[in-house]
Amino acid sequence: MALGERVPASLIAPFLLLAGLAALGIAAWPRHMPAPQSAAPLWWICPSDAVCGWGDPTGVSLAAPVTVMRRVVRITDPRREEALAVDVTAMASAEVRWNGAVIGANGRVGPDRAHEVPGRFTASFPVPWGRLRAGDNLVEVRLSAHHRWVPVGRPVHRLAIGPPQEPLRGVLRAYLPTLIALGLLVAILALHLLARTGRAPALLAGVVLVQAMAEASKLMLTYAYPWQVARLFVVALLAGIAALLLAWMARALVEQRRTRTALLGITALAVAAAWLLPAWDAKALWALRAGAGAALVGAAWGQGRMRLALGGYGMALLWASLVPGFLDSGYYLLAAAFLAVTAFPRRAAAAEAPRPATPAHLTLPHGTAQHRLASGDLLHAQAEDDYCRVHLADGRSLLVTVNLGALVRMAVPHLIRVHRSHAVNGAKVAVLHRGGPIELVDGTSIPVGRTYRAALAAWRDQ
Repeated sequence: MALGERVPASLIAPFLLLAGLAALGIAAWPRHMPAPQSAAPLWWICPSDAVCGWGDPTGVSLAAPVTVMRRVVRITDPRREEALAVDVTAMASAEVRWNGAVIGANGRVGPDRAHEVPGRFTASFPVPWGRLRAGDNLVEVRLSAHHRWVPVGRPVHRLAIGPPQEPLRGVLRAYLPTLIALGLLVAILALHLLARTGRAPALLAGVVLVQAMAEASKLMLTYAYPWQVARLFVVALLAGIAALLLAWMARALVEQRRTRTALLGITALAVAAAWLLPAWDAKALWALRAGAGAALVGAAWGQGRMRLALGGYGMALLWASLVPGFLDSGYYLLAAAFLAVTAFPRRAAAAEAPRPATPAHLTLPHGTAQHRLASGDLLHAQAEDDYCRVHLADGRSLLVTVNLGALVRMAVPHLIRVHRSHAVNGAKVAVLHRGGPIELVDGTSIPVGRTYRAALAAWRDQ
């Protein structure tokens, strides 16, 4: 039994819309992260060589010509200490000093663009054994970011002191879901293209695949930090395109032309607004939230089975976007699941045997007589006690001596029951109003019963 048969369709749409709005509100609500309660020493953030203040290293804007970040590391016995390294992941050039001596540089730190040489986005600096001393050790990381050509909300991703390791070792673990999704997205894209499920799903699969490749490129390439900004640009651009494709798919579910146009236009404006955000880190996330909102609107006001898949994906997209690191991994697996759901049922339907040809004539009983009619002449039928009144395209009506249920079974597939007292010829339906009556080609308005809406929606999707 389908979901729409167990739960009234009138309750599904408001639930999806309200849940999506709640998720969007939570995403937009300002949150203040509590200060860490750890006794471990923190980094001191020093915009200059003057007085330092306490803070989170990932919250530094690197607006000063040279930003100095310091930390005290206490070592009990240097002879027993394991090898140490300072790991720096930042959109900046870096120079690391241990107890005042330079132990490594990533590019060249400078007070302006002319004097700075861009360093790599990720670097690791081993600490020489001779620089370790018992007691407090002062670590300094000097950063400059004059080759970053757009504003970024979080230029410093990671500063850590610990055992030496490959710079991308921890990143690989974080990006394993993206690597898995890459293979799934390739298969799903091929499936959409072979099954010819429509341009929008195939384009969405392709856009998400390219975005996943741009996301995972961090593992495959060693690049200077300005290219990280270019990578953010590509990810934000593709996220905006994916949001517009979601709106296009949602638009197809809505019957009213003005509503369709408004849905696509408002989503485009929301994506443009996301692109105007000051920090490039947040552009992709807010663009995808705009597309998720469009998917929920289409699911709430649309019809057919596709609205459940699109509405569920929009709601999951909004909720999952609250998780840190969502764009690094979760988005691609979620998109792959949604695209698989939309592709497989259509492919299975395409593989079915062709339906038998619809008979051109049908025979209806009238007492001991039989009326033989062309299928195109039948408009609709209306129950009259134990009999039925059949209305024809030329304006005539015939009294048929069977009840409406028996007539519908005799006239399959011409007649579709839409009400306790009414059945219509599907080929003669001109307009289907959401939640309202049906209009036939001759202008006749036929009411639709609540219990028959699911069957009518399934007929429309055929």
